[in-house]
Amino acid sequence: MEDVKKILVVTLSNIGDVVLTLPVIGSLRENFKDATIDVVAGSRASELLEADPRIGKLYVYDKSSTLASKIMLLARLRRNRYDLLVDLRNSLFGLFVGARYCPAEAGLCNKRSKGGTGEVCHKIDEHLAKIRELGVAAGGPYPVWIGREDSERASRLLTEKGILGDDKYICVSPGAKSHIKRWREDGFAEACDMLIDAFKVKIVFVGDASDKEICEKILGKMRNYAVSAAGLTNLRELAYIIKRSQLLVTNDSAPLHIAGSVGTPAVAIFGPTDSRKYGPRPGAGSAVFKELHCSPCETALCRYNLECMKAVSADEVFDAAKKILDERK
Repeated sequence: MEDVKKILVVTLSNIGDVVLTLPVIGSLRENFKDATIDVVAGSRASELLEADPRIGKLYVYDKSSTLASKIMLLARLRRNRYDLLVDLRNSLFGLFVGARYCPAEAGLCNKRSKGGTGEVCHKIDEHLAKIRELGVAAGGPYPVWIGREDSERASRLLTEKGILGDDKYICVSPGAKSHIKRWREDGFAEACDMLIDAFKVKIVFVGDASDKEICEKILGKMRNYAVSAAGLTNLRELAYIIKRSQLLVTNDSAPLHIAGSVGTPAVAIFGPTDSRKYGPRPGAGSAVFKELHCSPCETALCRYNLECMKAVSADEVFDAAKKILDERK
């Protein structure tokens, strides 16, 4: 495939899901050094990629747009005459774009259903399996792009919040797109107080604008002082704040995957979702969860009053964080 000069990667819609596809782009960049790599991404996640100089053009796909708009996008992509299309949506893009090479769904990483026997692997490995069938050496790093302006704005924000140059701090992300993936507010408050008491470390709550309220509630339940940057950053600035931190304590959410991308260890609290698929990879932190009869259910509604999340104790989260922080001394 030495003749591949133009590549299109069709990635996903949600922010965390797009972060989990970045190693695919990194692997393609490493294997096709002279190729142009364009990307199709959902509108929510386009902010992650819009300033990234390592990719060519970014095309925003809005699934709620009109049929005419979608047809215009497909026609524009078809005119680009791509040599290779990697469709991580498993959609109809491959049929309409008409690239010379378009790998089919790879069978190296099977999803296991209840009563099934397939191997359960991390979502990153599932995405990488799609390009391995091309003979591409998969697995290269491709962290979220953080520009100089992003890092400068984020540094100023930290200073405004009392986090100075060499201060050590822990990021805490208590939000999640789905409420059933959110750990208890009092659990976060207790674990944060324990970390401050034990390590004399500062705490910075992070998230988007929808997470501001939950962050303020947790701050109100804490004994110790902490600050919140929720809703005050773009995604690249958030990545910088997480990158500078000693540790991220989080639910299963986009900041967890951003931490994995920028190399910050995470303690991730899991319940309805499967930590084997979405949790920290080996050496990148640990997942805290309870092995209940119903968990992980991987459903959008809970029949058991979210017992899987309520059963996780602040002591368990603190112990997981302490192990990581002790190793980083």
